[in-house]
Amino acid sequence: MSIAIIPRRDDGSIAHWSEAGPRAHTVQFYGEDTSLLKELSCFVGAALMAGDAAVVIATKPHRDGLTHRLQLLGFDTAKAFEQARYVPLDAAETLEKFMLDGMPDAALFDEIIGSVLGQAAAAAEGKTPRIAAFGEMVALLWAEGNTEAALRLEELWNDLAQRYPFYLRCAYPMSGFNREDHGASFQKICGAHSHVFPVESYSELINEEQRLRTVTLLQQKAQALETEVTERKQVEEALRHAKAELESLVEQRTAALRQLSARLLRLQDTERRRIARDLHDSLGQCLVGLKLNVDMLKHSPGREELWLEAERLMQQSISEVRTLSYLLYPPTMDAGGIASAARWYVEGFGQRSGLKVTLDAPTDLGRLPEAIELTLYRVLQETLTNVHRHSGASEAHVSILEDAEQVILEVKDNGRGIPEKLLRQFHATGGGMGVGLAGIRERAWELAGKLEVESDGSGTLVRVTVPLTPMVQQEPQTQSGLVA
Repeated sequence: MSIAIIPRRDDGSIAHWSEAGPRAHTVQFYGEDTSLLKELSCFVGAALMAGDAAVVIATKPHRDGLTHRLQLLGFDTAKAFEQARYVPLDAAETLEKFMLDGMPDAALFDEIIGSVLGQAAAAAEGKTPRIAAFGEMVALLWAEGNTEAALRLEELWNDLAQRYPFYLRCAYPMSGFNREDHGASFQKICGAHSHVFPVESYSELINEEQRLRTVTLLQQKAQALETEVTERKQVEEALRHAKAELESLVEQRTAALRQLSARLLRLQDTERRRIARDLHDSLGQCLVGLKLNVDMLKHSPGREELWLEAERLMQQSISEVRTLSYLLYPPTMDAGGIASAARWYVEGFGQRSGLKVTLDAPTDLGRLPEAIELTLYRVLQETLTNVHRHSGASEAHVSILEDAEQVILEVKDNGRGIPEKLLRQFHATGGGMGVGLAGIRERAWELAGKLEVESDGSGTLVRVTVPLTPMVQQEPQTQSGLVA
């Protein structure tokens, strides 16, 4: 027959499980598992020594550790288990039996835990059977972040204590209360218990003097921590203000840069239009006059070849000046709008580049605001130039679509496509593919529109969508065709 050693505390007093009074509900906060198991073996061992029952609802490591310590103390846990006086249960499995929608159900809790306590009470020896109960289910709920459920379960244990003669001890690892916002919940947990056992670093102090000194040190640390938290909040607030100011400054600078970019584009278009008009009205007229003079002089005898060559050069100059003038700003834009200008440009581009370029535009496409027509024409120029220079395509298709809310210009080619890496970079940052697409994007942004680029091994699609907003539709157009 084995003889169990009566567990004692370090100061020599017997750690009797019922010394806190009938139906006590205590909580132990611990730093190390060894400290928890030491206290728990005293608690459960004293109950078993007295012939009472013990119900332990804990994690497997703690159940195994407790059984090992009890056996070292001389308790026959197997016999106590057979007698139903020692009831070890898994905390997670037991908790799952009475949880509904993330909260403990009172009826299921009473049924399941009440049944366990009732059987343990029946197995206890003596005229007044008592139960020493230990539970970690609340600690599991806290670890999951379900604070409300943990506090509710503490309340259900207190309610159950009115019907069963048990002494309950809960345990929480102190490491779980490591944030400032845990303070209020920590106080509520302490308030749900009749006794609170601090972590072992405090409870192991021998005399009152040491404890008072420790309390004073903790007060100093708490004050220092509170000061640090206040200062940290002030720094965080200052950083938030600085961040907001920086973001505002960046937005202002970005808006200013976009306005500057848009202004430069407008000035560029204005200058192109002026140069086109000057070429047509000035140099073009001079060349025409020169041609007329040559026509009169070429009939001089003996100079036919020279005059024919001069005539050819002048005719070529007139043609190139006309082409350059039209490219800078096509006169058909003022007369027929974007549809007419696009047809002229597509036809000429196909002849110059050797690409097969087709156009699909509504025959009844009406006039659009001047800013939109000019933007679409510049986008068409830039996009087809990119197709010719970079795509290796043999064909390109242009389409112009319009409805009541927006106008869309699409250019699709059958070239090699854009490398995926460059395309991702462009979508993410707007860079990586030269100034052509960046300029197109800026023009679209200026009119509250957007640029989309899709590409794979079979070609590239560039789509520019511009909304027909009332503000844009009401934009005045100058009589001369120049921006004032």
